[in-house]
Amino acid sequence: MGSGPGGQHRNKTMSAVKVTHIKTGLSAYVDGRCQHSNKKDAMSMVISRLKAKAIGDHNGNENKDRLSQIGNMGRGTRIRTYNFIEDRVKDERVSKKFRTKDIMNGKLDLVYENV
Repeated sequence: MGSGPGGQHRNKTMSAVKVTHIKTGLSAYVDGRCQHSNKKDAMSMVISRLKAKAIGDHNGNENKDRLSQIGNMGRGTRIRTYNFIEDRVKDERVSKKFRTKDIMNGKLDLVYENV
């Protein structure tokens, strides 16, 4: 049942089309006045969804392969954390804290004594 263009004629005709791709379960539903154009529109919608799914699967596999080859390349391993608000620098390797002012003034020997 629909309202808008077509009125009673739209409610009397059975021209709606639902196309389902059996292997993937993707489907498209088109409800217009002409069954022939509805079939074409529904088929083109299903085809475009299948293409988008294939591209997404391909990109997902590519990303998985790339990540398995290069890993995280050392990202995520912190050496030092600078917290200027609390005036401290934390060396993550030895879990020691230092004053930010000392480190910024070049007193790195404090850090390297503990490493």
